[in-house]
Amino acid sequence: MAPPGSSERSWYLHSRRGANSRYGDGRLLEAPPAGEPGADRLRHDPDRPVPFITSALSAQIGGPDDYAGVETRGDVLVYTSEPLTEPLDVIGPVSLVAHVATSAADADIAAKLLDVHPSGFAQRLCDGLTRLRYRDGHKAPVAVEPDAVYEIEVVMWDTAQRILPGHRIRLEVAGSAHPKFAVNLGIAGDQASAAEGVIADNVLHHGAARLVLTVLPTDD
Repeated sequence: MAPPGSSERSWYLHSRRGANSRYGDGRLLEAPPAGEPGADRLRHDPDRPVPFITSALSAQIGGPDDYAGVETRGDVLVYTSEPLTEPLDVIGPVSLVAHVATSAADADIAAKLLDVHPSGFAQRLCDGLTRLRYRDGHKAPVAVEPDAVYEIEVVMWDTAQRILPGHRIRLEVAGSAHPKFAVNLGIAGDQASAAEGVIADNVLHHGAARLVLTVLPTDD
């Protein structure tokens, strides 16, 4: 729940060459991309999932877990803001609005919000995952048509963090977060009883795709 006096503030996803890994050129800007929106490609191999390095027992509590190493993987999209010039108080719900397509019969979109310190330490604050077959809710699955573009919301739960001047806001997007979330095998049937999965080639479209933070007004 958003605290009194808070408001939503959005950062849009940008890249030219590609946002794959922290060595790419993925950026977070407060203006949407101009002209023809671009896209980033994200491969998910169920035999090589992206690790979630914090114990799942930590729930949504951010802590001293540094994701800089995970961000060297090419199957992780990394979008980073410019260094902040004033403190930013993020408190309340966090979400990613994404427009995605997949080559498979199902796919996951996992997202993390991070506070990147001047030292490069990438501190996870909160995270979440949306499975495409449950994009309309968990009451009943909905079929996923390969290569169709779907708008989804990845609810990343809440956080409470003052991001200091000189720090950067970062968004990670991947096709898995193992072992916190079960790995998506990319098939349409019952995944719990399946023995093999398929590689999913996912596309994350820019344009209206955005990270939405709940923030408090800046102190005068």
